[in-house]
Amino acid sequence: MRMVVIEETVRALIVGVILWTLIRKPNKSDLSRIAGWRLLTSGFALIFFGSLIDITDNFESLNRFVFIGDTHVEAFLEKVVGYLAGYILVALGILRWLPKVIEHNKMVEKSLEEANKKVNILSGFIPICASCKNIRNDKGYWTEIETYISEHSAAEFTHGICPDCTEKLYPEYSKELKEMGNLS
Repeated sequence: MRMVVIEETVRALIVGVILWTLIRKPNKSDLSRIAGWRLLTSGFALIFFGSLIDITDNFESLNRFVFIGDTHVEAFLEKVVGYLAGYILVALGILRWLPKVIEHNKMVEKSLEEANKKVNILSGFIPICASCKNIRNDKGYWTEIETYISEHSAAEFTHGICPDCTEKLYPEYSKELKEMGNLS
């Protein structure tokens, strides 16, 4: 009898933890949108209910706290409603939930592959000339910054001129742009 009580208690604890995890998940709103989540949660709730009733069978002192008592109604609730219906709901939930999770996983993998194709990350120390801003490559040759970055990433360059350089290099043009309000 003692081993049966331990087994039933461990089962109730495991099912209770699973149920608690399903209900208290931080991103519960995302979980609840996946088809089958409600079936899984309901199934585990019924199994937990059946497990609790099953535990009370072994303790005479608990019968005063259980309104059902050790009757045919209790056996029906424990075995049919708790376990049978619970396991059926869990099975249906898994059947609906698993394909959606697999589909979601494939979509995540595909988007990750696409992101990896798009991203080339420059990292580490990049030796750059303090004066001309050329960069020394891995072979020790100096190249323009645009060339280096283009070769080591997916970035492409377009050229423009900043307001400070416009003033310094083209003062008369800068004055016209300021008057028109195009240079700030």
